[in-house]
Amino acid sequence: MRNTAERLLADIRELAPVITARATEIEADRRIPPDLVEVLRSIGVFRMSVPQSHGGLELDLPLALEIFEALSRIDGSVGWTAMIGGGCDLFAPLLPRHTYEQVSQNGPDVIIAGSTQSAGTAEAVAGGWRVNGRWPFASGCRHADWIFGVCAITEGGKPLPGPAGEEGPPLLWGIFLPARDCQIEDTWHVAGLKGTGSHHVALRDTVVSAANFFNLTSLRSHDSTRGRASCF
Repeated sequence: MRNTAERLLADIRELAPVITARATEIEADRRIPPDLVEVLRSIGVFRMSVPQSHGGLELDLPLALEIFEALSRIDGSVGWTAMIGGGCDLFAPLLPRHTYEQVSQNGPDVIIAGSTQSAGTAEAVAGGWRVNGRWPFASGCRHADWIFGVCAITEGGKPLPGPAGEEGPPLLWGIFLPARDCQIEDTWHVAGLKGTGSHHVALRDTVVSAANFFNLTSLRSHDSTRGRASCF
């Protein structure tokens, strides 16, 4: 595992002048250039927290942080979006097995963006769950393959209580969808970290299959070959 991290760090050092030369472009476009995203993908940045059972590196937290820190020292926006795109892979194995296989069907270098704010609602309807939500700070959403958000489960328009009962937070589920199925709202007009492209993503009256949800409360992996969290 240490050798893998050293290889990644060496690749990042080699890439540093390229990233630095494009800092102005990154800030002006408010995103990481697509070709640079593909370079990061090719060296393995987005497979760091993918389980080995699915071709990932499954690095532990200290090694993953070294990679993110190395990129952040070169460019803050690049380091941040790499952390989001690589770190969000931790949630995918919590999906039902067949849905996780869809997420990873094109290999371990899938890029996931999203928001952990419970800014959505999901209510049971025929064929699945009707979802409405507008999630902020979805860094890297413009180059993501999949996007996730967090929904409060409702009944009759009212949130259902979570495990702590009426006094605690509502029942929260995570939702995963292909990026093409989500609306990206151009809202990221800021003074710093412009290149992270942390726009809002939204769903409005969208019926989503139950297979695209996971229980955020239990955080139990559907990948039976994976005995521990790989990174965080």
